[in-house]
Amino acid sequence: MGFGRFVASLFGKRTEPRAPLPEAEERDYGRSELAAYDGSDPGKPLLIGIRGQVYDVTRGRDFYGPGGPYAMFAGKDCTRALAKVSFEAELFNGNTDGLEPDELEKLEEWIEMFEGKYRRIGRLL
Repeated sequence: MGFGRFVASLFGKRTEPRAPLPEAEERDYGRSELAAYDGSDPGKPLLIGIRGQVYDVTRGRDFYGPGGPYAMFAGKDCTRALAKVSFEAELFNGNTDGLEPDELEKLEEWIEMFEGKYRRIGRLL
């Protein structure tokens, strides 16, 4: 083992190149179809639905992929959960009825973050 690999192993850093990330197809997705992009198949991209839009979050696999802190978001419509800043399973839906003004504002902040960081690839039907 070379010195660089030894140092990397001490600090938990990868020395091997990562496989290329899967590309998401730009198109519209049905809600049941979105579920197939939850990270359970490493050959598929990671997708998230927010307020009728689908985002490819594959670049954030460490966050949204299996074992990541936000893995429960992948393959789901996260609109209500993001607005309420909640991980409760029953809130993973697109219903915005009854959200408070501050929750709608929080949702807009999330959307702005996703728009700036990830690629919007289609609509959520």
